[in-house]
Amino acid sequence: MDLTAVDFSAPYLSRVRDFECGEEPWAVMAANWIKQAPPFDGALKSMAKHGNCVWLHFLETPGTAEQHLVGFSSLGVTRWSIPPPDGPKRTVGFIPMLAIASAFQGKRIGETAVRYSDAMVQHVVDKARERAYRELCLFVDANNAKATSLYTRCGFVVLGGRDHRNLLRMLKRLD
Repeated sequence: MDLTAVDFSAPYLSRVRDFECGEEPWAVMAANWIKQAPPFDGALKSMAKHGNCVWLHFLETPGTAEQHLVGFSSLGVTRWSIPPPDGPKRTVGFIPMLAIASAFQGKRIGETAVRYSDAMVQHVVDKARERAYRELCLFVDANNAKATSLYTRCGFVVLGGRDHRNLLRMLKRLD
């Protein structure tokens, strides 16, 4: 079984129509973002407005045409004060949204020790390095223990405390 990433575009909307990654508010928001469900500004608008890249991650079964949507990831660029809130602003890679389908959460790829979620984060890290970003950042809901654990496992650290939206800033140095 292979995990492959494909560039997201409008023709893929039918493939994400039934995507779900949980019932928590952050999971519903992520699913609606990729599905373009109102009232959210979705992935396609994020790509058009901000130049972000979005990938769908599929599990392919060798010898068949069978594909299962494992999740999606994204990469953009922003300017962050490091350290927050008053440090100098610098350009950093940014993960606007990343989600793993409920059926694949916590699961490993085949017989390997690599989780689907870890492979998807590594895909974004690799793309950020290709773009010569020195740092990669994201926001995560402070109540989303699974995501915080994932990003910590992948080398991200929390910068400061929660903001007024109950979000944590996380950063990974890429050099």
